[in-house]
Amino acid sequence: MKIKKILLPFVALLFFSNTFAQDAILIQDKAKEKAWHEPDYAKMQFAGNLGLLSVGVGYQLFNKVLYTELLYGYVPVSISKANEIHLISIKNTFPLYRKKIGNYTVSPIAGFTGSLETGNNSFLVLPDKYPKGYYVSSAIHFTLFIGVLVHKDFGISKRIKGIDFYYELGTVETYLWSAITSKEIGLNAIFSTAIGINLYF
Repeated sequence: MKIKKILLPFVALLFFSNTFAQDAILIQDKAKEKAWHEPDYAKMQFAGNLGLLSVGVGYQLFNKVLYTELLYGYVPVSISKANEIHLISIKNTFPLYRKKIGNYTVSPIAGFTGSLETGNNSFLVLPDKYPKGYYVSSAIHFTLFIGVLVHKDFGISKRIKGIDFYYELGTVETYLWSAITSKEIGLNAIFSTAIGINLYF
């Protein structure tokens, strides 16, 4: 009986200590959770109708069903052969399914991008010198693409938690329309390729 009286306070202390420790861990884990506006990864892409080089940040949404990215793209005068081009784009990528191969995950992807050209090479509102309704806006374009993405995890404890490498084949909606409506433009002339990486943190 005396042994029970002696052990009871120690058992109670052990129980409460364990409970407080678990609560502290839960609070610490919640503190580490990202705010809703913090991006999941940084992105860099070469070509693909979004600029010679485009950079930005991305979010994995709806349990990684959709990857949405905000990107800035740039084309220098040496490439454009006119004025330099500045693009602001929202890119949406859908992994169609995921296949684990060793330490890598391979996903066929498809998606679309909306881009706004902010330089002097296009117009958002039709200039007065043109008849009303003669031209549509040349500053906004949509890109359609398909491709493949390879993902590698580095582990939660690492500063960079993972990386994607991807390759895409895509076209702009005006190029696609021209190929459909004109016999002089073949489908092989309207597609361009892109390569890029995503760094997760």
